[in-house]
Amino acid sequence: MNPSSILLLLVASIVVSPASFALAQSAKTTLRDPVQAKRFNEISDRLVCQCGCNMVLRVCNHQNCPSAIPMRHSIEAQIGEGKDDDAIVAGFVAEHGTKVLSSPPAEGLNLAAWVMPGFALGVGLFAAWYFAVRWAAKRKLAVAGASVAAMDPALRARIEDELRGS
Repeated sequence: MNPSSILLLLVASIVVSPASFALAQSAKTTLRDPVQAKRFNEISDRLVCQCGCNMVLRVCNHQNCPSAIPMRHSIEAQIGEGKDDDAIVAGFVAEHGTKVLSSPPAEGLNLAAWVMPGFALGVGLFAAWYFAVRWAAKRKLAVAGASVAAMDPALRARIEDELRGS
């Protein structure tokens, strides 16, 4: 290898290694282990900040937020203690209720939040199909009626005579 390619590899490794480390971390955590930082991001994406901003905990951008900062420190501490993700989230649900979850559990009345969009889409598609079919049928009848009205009077009289049987 020549000296210029060695220098290029050295510069590339210096530039790339901190970038890959930074991608694993969140700007909102002090955890340095990429695996723990990824867990922090996943857990905080499942929770909503309780300051009233209705933002996911990881992206709450309020300066000195009275809710997000303690919640984030609590997540970091519990990750450090070795608790699993579901146990950490369950602790926040026990403390704040289900309003702390970023997506409602699919049970009880919250099930409507999961079912209604699909149901509404189905009803809308059915209504669109139904009215399109009715419109097409009315248009076909209007075109057929217009062609009978435009028919030669002698031909119309002959058809009516044959239909009467005379």
